[in-house]
Amino acid sequence: MRTPESVWQEYQRGVDYNNRIDLYDRVKTNENFFVGRQWEGLNVTTLDPLIFNVLRRVVNLFISMLVSDDIAVTAQPYQNAPDADTMQKVIDRAVSSVIERAGVKSKNRYMLRNACVDGDGCFYIRFDPDKDSGQGVQGDIEVDVIENTDVFFGNPAVDDVQRQPYLILSMRRSVEDVRREAMQRGMSRSDAKGIQPDSVLEPQYDPQTEDTDNMVTVLLRMQRTEDGIAFFKCTQHAVIMPEIITPYRRYPVAYMSWERVKHCYHGASPVTEAIPNQIAINKLYSMYVQCIKHVAFPKIIYDMTRFPNGYSSDVGRAIGMRGNPNEAILSAFRAPDISTQVMALLSQMMKDTMELMGASDATLGNVKPDNTSAIVTVQQATIAPLELVRMEFYRFVEDTVRIFVDLMRVHYGCRNVYLVDDGGEETTLRFDFDTLETTALELNVEVGSSAYWSETMQTTTNDNLLERGIITDPVLYVENIPDSQIRGKSRLLRALREQRENGQMQAVSNQTTQSGAAQTAPQ
Repeated sequence: MRTPESVWQEYQRGVDYNNRIDLYDRVKTNENFFVGRQWEGLNVTTLDPLIFNVLRRVVNLFISMLVSDDIAVTAQPYQNAPDADTMQKVIDRAVSSVIERAGVKSKNRYMLRNACVDGDGCFYIRFDPDKDSGQGVQGDIEVDVIENTDVFFGNPAVDDVQRQPYLILSMRRSVEDVRREAMQRGMSRSDAKGIQPDSVLEPQYDPQTEDTDNMVTVLLRMQRTEDGIAFFKCTQHAVIMPEIITPYRRYPVAYMSWERVKHCYHGASPVTEAIPNQIAINKLYSMYVQCIKHVAFPKIIYDMTRFPNGYSSDVGRAIGMRGNPNEAILSAFRAPDISTQVMALLSQMMKDTMELMGASDATLGNVKPDNTSAIVTVQQATIAPLELVRMEFYRFVEDTVRIFVDLMRVHYGCRNVYLVDDGGEETTLRFDFDTLETTALELNVEVGSSAYWSETMQTTTNDNLLERGIITDPVLYVENIPDSQIRGKSRLLRALREQRENGQMQAVSNQTTQSGAAQTAPQ
């Protein structure tokens, strides 16, 4: 039988592994340098600690290049079922609704930020029975972003989530919240009061920001069984949720690494190797500015024997002296200028650091595209250094969508799905998601960059087909226009179809009239 003590031992083995690879210190350092705390812990008195954050610019650039707001899903049954087209539309619509209601697009940006700065990004997908689905039915899918320091694999030498013997997610929650959940799951009030805050804070949490008086570490353990995935939730000494088995086919966890490391489920961050460069840039810039402050302005040198009360540079103030005031008794001294090699070195270091991380001139947008071909060229040159990361992110999105479908199969039951038919009309379909149980699905998840050039190319190609006479039907022309390029596309399509039908009816009527007139004409 599963006990909190046994789960806590597995958790401690994961913490020890992360300590051996220096994960916690590395993540903290990377986070500090990304947000701009690059002189933290140093008592600098001889310099003004300046910060020229090259790392944040590169990281934000990477995220904007990789993140996508265009996620399309097509699902087809392997069998030639009679309702295959309907099932495909239902799954497409259901997944799109989950992406919107769960805020997956914005969470993708934060996940990519974690992957770039910390080395890994993670989603935990769960079904919240209390969430309003917007369809008159309680319960919907929710997505949580998990830090890589809170994910523990049963086999840390393998980075594939679905091949793990078990997974553990750790989280910090308030004691009152944990007690409330435990009582909802059947724990008595007296036993729930035994749940106390942690006496020792785990190494992945910062004691300066964590509330150690009212927070407790909660562990969620998942293990694959013959009947599905077994879940067990506990603290160090108390069971919050006894082990339950859900008929999931997959672990509800999506995981990606920015750059994979052999025999380790934690990836490498591009920020880690660039931190020494960032330190050198900050130091050199600070010394450069400090030197400018000391030597940029001329210094007054005077004879102390002539000025018994000292020399003053105050405007309009009389200065008493000994001897003839017409004699040269002071002079201005200017130190030699700073070598131009310092600024040249700084510029070269910043440029080389960004280029080695993958941010070249084309990536930074210094090339101005004037036409469609130029836009395509710039986009391809921009994404080339991140091609492997982009493919890993697309694989991550595919895993997320497959987990969505798995949770829909188990929890949704019968629900109303709003579809748009081939005529552009919105219809409501009552669909039983339990039918996904016996239907093998072939999922094809397409993640587009949602870039300007892709929509421009599609629109330009559509215009060329119309000009050359290949497309003569206005309805077909409007159908090929991207949805984001035209507002109220479905209403326009309905109007065009009605116009076409009215035109056909008018043509038939005219033809009938002309035929009747020809028959009644005098011979």
